[in-house]
Amino acid sequence: MRHLKRIAPDYIHSIFFGIEDSLVSTTGALAGIAIGAGSKSVILMTALVIIAVESTSMGASEFLSEETEEDIEKEKVPANPRVSGLLIFGSYVLAGLIPLVPYLLLPHLQAIPVSIAAALIGMAILGLIKGRVSNKSQLRSALEVLVIGGVAAAIGIVVGIIFKV
Repeated sequence: MRHLKRIAPDYIHSIFFGIEDSLVSTTGALAGIAIGAGSKSVILMTALVIIAVESTSMGASEFLSEETEEDIEKEKVPANPRVSGLLIFGSYVLAGLIPLVPYLLLPHLQAIPVSIAAALIGMAILGLIKGRVSNKSQLRSALEVLVIGGVAAAIGIVVGIIFKV
């Protein structure tokens, strides 16, 4: 993990932002849609879930990644915005596979808890790495990412339950 401290903080920010945002929004959207789908109003359901999850997720992601960047800012290395953009894109795509794979392998109602559990494990691992990179308590950092990300993902589930169509 020491080599991560030599990476530009903007790149670390992009990686954390992409992973966290994808885990949260993809999990919340998939779970919400799986719970709420079942009628012709799936498009409305999809829109409500994605709007709720994405807005909350972006706030959570920005907070967590900015905090991590501030913690490691001491050894600033210049960053290339194109590289940062590619890192956030790649991180988002790869992390999005974590909650998606259960839906590809299992019936949708069985996939819901597996997908949520996989994403929560992913968030906890991201938090452990965040703690290590920023020289903070890994446990505290893991809990922070888990709680903030978990709450944001839960919004998608709640919207799916409330607006079940």
